[in-house]
Amino acid sequence: MTKHKEFEELIQKCLDREITVDENISLQLHLSQCPDCSLFYNELVSAEKEIIDMVEVVPNHGFNEAVLARIKTKKVPAWAKIATVLGSAWVVSFLAFILIPASRDLFTRILFSSPSIVKAVAKIYFVGSTLARIVTPFAKSQLNPTLLVVSILLSVGMFIFFGKLFSKKETVWNT
Repeated sequence: MTKHKEFEELIQKCLDREITVDENISLQLHLSQCPDCSLFYNELVSAEKEIIDMVEVVPNHGFNEAVLARIKTKKVPAWAKIATVLGSAWVVSFLAFILIPASRDLFTRILFSSPSIVKAVAKIYFVGSTLARIVTPFAKSQLNPTLLVVSILLSVGMFIFFGKLFSKKETVWNT
């Protein structure tokens, strides 16, 4: 950088090959008289030559495709995305329906209007609370999918077992 800003601009124009004849004459005259501007000009010219002489590195043909193939991520199927969204929406809406007080009253009125519905709700509540007791320790410590699947399968098995057990007790009580 020099103390002559107007000549710095002319040096830039000269290196960019945008300088006029009159500007070039003025620049050459100034460079012959000013050692700072002359040094600045020579540094820029040598830097330009070094840049031009640099070897251009171009990747081999197919390099981009090879890199993209190596870092390619697995594509999640559309059905898995849709199932996740719909399953989450179902769980959230079910929990909201049960947990919001106004809907809980409506839910209670509908469920307790028939004795068979009351029995079914009692069974579902029992299985749900059992499932919650089984799944909660796994979810708190670590959400290991294998343990989660095992606990769900055990819960379904218990649901079937207790369902048969309750149906046997009901037949004994009815006679």
